[in-house]
Amino acid sequence: MIGPPIMMKFTCKVTEPYKIPTYASLNTIMVDGTGMCGACRVTVGGRTRFVCVDGPEFDGHQVDFDEMMARQRQYLPEEKLAKDRCQSGRGACHTV
Repeated sequence: MIGPPIMMKFTCKVTEPYKIPTYASLNTIMVDGTGMCGACRVTVGGRTRFVCVDGPEFDGHQVDFDEMMARQRQYLPEEKLAKDRCQSGRGACHTV
């Protein structure tokens, strides 16, 4: 499945008791696709994996979605600042 992490987390919680194989596609968290930046690091089955090298599909029942979502929120303040600067004309912002 593919979608927002919170949706994938709860889909896996629903399918796990019924032993329904559920694969989560985590390609949305990849940045450079080489494993060099570490942005797509995720814990799967207690082991660190890089989505761009080891995935992007993983057994959804083994993915630590809480950790993944926490890492995605890590840069929210900087993202908001960049967005505000862009919209105010005080920063580089290119629209297509």
